[in-house]
Amino acid sequence: SNSHQIGAPLQGMLSKVIVKNGEPVKKNQPLFIIEAMKMETIITAPYDATISHIELPGGTLVNTNDLILELKPKS
Repeated sequence: SNSHQIGAPLQGMLSKVIVKNGEPVKKNQPLFIIEAMKMETIITAPYDATISHIELPGGTLVNTNDLILELKPKS
């Protein structure tokens, strides 16, 4: 498959996964939020895609590069 893995850019709490499995997303649409040291980092879609897999639920403590979800590029 040509899915693209989106990992945590930093260590912290995966406070919210905004998207659902199978959901189409547009480039720059928020995917999930990581909270670290009271700062929220919003991770957005790098391109138009479909959410093909969500690995971790909101409320999970994550390390840098932990897999959060996978995207399938829009063909």
